[in-house]
Order: sequence, then structure tokens, then C-alpha cells
Amino acid sequence: MHTQKILGIAASLRNARCGVGNRRHIDQLREKETKEELLEYLAHESELHVGNLLAAGQRENKDVSETSSKQKVRGNSGLSNSEVALAAALWAAHKEGAEIDHVSLAEYFSASGQHHNLAILRSKLLEADGLLISGPVYFGDRGSLAESLIEFIANDPELKAAMLGRLYGGIAVGAKRNGGQETSLIYQMIDMVNLGFLAVGNDSETTAQYGGTGHAGDVGTMHKDSYGIDTSMGTGRRMARVLKQLSSQAVLRDGPKVLFLVLQEADGIAARAVARLVRRFHNMQATVLNLTGRHITRCIACDVCPSRSGLDEEYRCVIASAADSFARLHRDFLDHDLIVPVGVLSQTPAVGSRYQLFLERTRYLRHADYAWSDVLVAPLILEEPGDYRTLPARMITSLIRQHTVMTKPMIGYLLNGVLINHDRIEGDFLRALDSAARLAAGRLALAKETAIMHRYNPIGYAPVVNKGNEDQRLERRRDPGEARRDRLVEEAERRLEKRSKPRVIGGPPYEDMSRRRAEDAEILK
Repeated sequence: MHTQKILGIAASLRNARCGVGNRRHIDQLREKETKEELLEYLAHESELHVGNLLAAGQRENKDVSETSSKQKVRGNSGLSNSEVALAAALWAAHKEGAEIDHVSLAEYFSASGQHHNLAILRSKLLEADGLLISGPVYFGDRGSLAESLIEFIANDPELKAAMLGRLYGGIAVGAKRNGGQETSLIYQMIDMVNLGFLAVGNDSETTAQYGGTGHAGDVGTMHKDSYGIDTSMGTGRRMARVLKQLSSQAVLRDGPKVLFLVLQEADGIAARAVARLVRRFHNMQATVLNLTGRHITRCIACDVCPSRSGLDEEYRCVIASAADSFARLHRDFLDHDLIVPVGVLSQTPAVGSRYQLFLERTRYLRHADYAWSDVLVAPLILEEPGDYRTLPARMITSLIRQHTVMTKPMIGYLLNGVLINHDRIEGDFLRALDSAARLAAGRLALAKETAIMHRYNPIGYAPVVNKGNEDQRLERRRDPGEARRDRLVEEAERRLEKRSKPRVIGGPPYEDMSRRRAEDAEILK
């Protein structure tokens, strides 16, 4: 199996490392055997960084904030706040078996706006299977260094094509606990998936959110934020584990299993678009659920969710009304390789929208040890040009919290209710099928070691009534977790080819599907 390489990208002008200092930093991280050793290292390097800044300011008779980046760092010691959070993530990825590297964007995009050695940066991007970007928050968004990286990839057609299907994770460091970290991560994730990356957040051990969220109110304080360190480590682990699946040599014997969820409709537009995809991509195994005409009871936010321990196939939401659709549909929600939530945004009023109701109710699937864990999600939005609504972003940010892997939303444009860019949607859907097939094959091939890892960990949410018996509940969850693993191992026997072939993360869709698509002239219209 190919060893997965994660390139850690520090996107702050205050970064301490550059040149050979990057390599030394990675060597120092690899030497740390335990989390305790890592934390000691991060604290020591933070203090060095503060000392370097103060010394540089004293030489220039300036305070820290006035000291230029060239004057205040030597490049071979210390770590900025963004680098501390990134280091925690890279160390965790290394412990999961990934190869790691570190660059500072300030080496390539200076404060004055000049560019340096971009060929070196380009080479490092091409060598990486995944990019992990860590930077400060500016008014609820990423900094201009991260923006320069995104523009650099977007404006280089060859580089952008090479990044298709590679993995992205993010870390944001803010001056307050609620200082815009999550919005920064959301905006950056949307831009990265639009470039063709697959995106993940932090892992199930840190409650599967958008990535690492660090709190550092002053220079040299990030290492004191234990929660931020943990979420950063969770992001590194998540990337390493998903990259193992994407780089597996396993190959599906059959087509990907796709679940279309029609959640917002108008004049049958969504139903027709989905039917066309099902006809054209006939080698997938499609399940189409139109929820727009069904009754869905609102989530009542129970203290205990799901209502009891049990197997994935058991419906375990406390809502048991005969009128509610979830109990009847529960098994249809499970056992898929690709989930496609579908919504229409047109001038015609939406009919029977169930989007928000559906997302609320999937809370029990998330709490049930992430029943959709490691499944690819590709939203399909059909909209009138010029319409300004947030459904694509909401789908991404809601569903990534199910411990899924996110890919580019497919955006269809409507003219007088008629979809006018079928070819673009079909191209994006083909890439989603390819990524789903790679991810599913790896998930099945590695089921013995990974399927039982995903446990819902209610960080910050521990109802008083359950504190006494939480250990008992965790013990009861062991059997369901083992049952999930056994089911996936059995599925691997049925669905995986006995042969295998090397995987290169990213690039064009896999050979068999591309050939079948090329043979179907209808698809290429």
C-alpha cells in the first residue's frame, strides 16, 4: 500500500519555521513517542517563539507587533500558534502511519505581496496526498496567506487537475473561544471542495466537526488550549485514516451503492434530474428516496439519543408515531457508498420541503456511533441563476458532522424550470462515483481494523441523569460496534475483487468506470 503523505501548511506571517527548520521540526515531531512528550515540546517551542520575538523587538527598539517577520524569526526554532495546532495534527497523523511534511506559506507569499520559489511549493503540493492548512482567523474568515494558496492552485490548470480527489483538512486559530474558527473552516472547506478536493473534519473522538479549532489570545498561548490541541489531533487522525482507505489497492467488484435523498422539490425538477442520472450511470446501484411528500416529525432533542443501544439496522429514535416516516425508512438510509442530498431552488415555491426536518432527525444516526461514517457525500442543488440562498453550504456543513467525507456540490442551473447544464452535473457525478468507489473499497478492505473505531463521544454534552451509567452504555455499545465490523468484513468478501491494483490518490476516474462511460454515447451528449 502507498504510504500517504500529508503536507502541513502553516498560513500565518508569524510562523517561526522556514527552510531547513521545517525539516528539523518534522524530525522532532517523529521523535515524540507519547502525547505527553508532544505537549512538552509544543510548550517549549512556544516559549522559544515568544523569546525570539521579544529579542528581535528589543534589537529594533520595537514591540512584538511591530517586528517584521524576517526580523523576528530565524526559521530553525520556535512555533507560532498556528504551527502549534498544526504540529499536534501532524503528530497524530504520523502516529496513524502517515508520512508528514511542513511548509510555511510566508516563505512563498511575503507580507509585501511578493512571491518567492513557487516552483518548490508547487512540487510539494504535487507530492502530497492530502493538504492540512492551519492559520489564524480574520473577521470570521481565513487569512490572506491561505487565500493566496487557494488562488495559486486555482490559477494553475495542471496543478488544479492534479489536486482532484486529494484530501483536505483544516485548522483555525482565533483569539477567543468563539472567535470565528468554525466559519473560517466552513468557508475554506467550501473553496477547497470547489477546487476538487475531498474534505474531512475532525474525527469521532473529538465529535466530528469542521476541523481543529484553536484558542490563542496572545502569542505563544496555543499550547495551553487542550481542547484545541485535541481537535487538531482529531483532524490529523481523520486525514490519515481516510487516506488509508483512498490509497487501498482494493477494487469493487460491483458499482457504488448510491442513495439519492430528494429533500426539496419544485415542479418535479429534482425527480427528473435524478432519474436522468440513474438512467445514464447504469452500473451504480441506486436507491431513490423522495421525502418531500412524507411526514417527518420534528426532532425533540432527547437527553438520551439514540434511545437505546443496538445494531445499526435497528431503528432507535424515540419517536415512534405511526405517521412518522423515519421508522419505515430507517434501513433505507443505511449501507451506501455515496449519499446525494438533492434540493431545488427555483422561482416556483418549493413543495413539501423536508430538508431541515430530515437533517434534524438524523441526529440519532450521528449519535449511534456515526452510522454514515466514511461515506462520501455529494450534494446536488438545482437553482435559478442569480438566486442567493445557502442550501449548498448548509448541506456541506451539516452532513460533514456525520463523520462523512465531503466532495464538491453539483450545481445545476435552471432556465424557466429546465436544467441547462446536464453535462457539467454528469462530469461532477462521475468524479463523485469514482471517489465513492475508491473510498468504499478501502473502507471494506480495512474493515477489520477501522470499523469499530468510530464511537460517538459527546464532548461538552453529558446529561446529569446519565453520568452514573455512561460506562455501562459504552460497554453495551461494544457488541453493536463488533456487529458493524463483522457486517463490513462479510460485505468485503462479496464486493471486492480478489485481485488488487495500486491506487494513486487524485487524478481521473478509475479505468473501468471511465471506459463504461465512454462506451455510452448518451452520457457524452
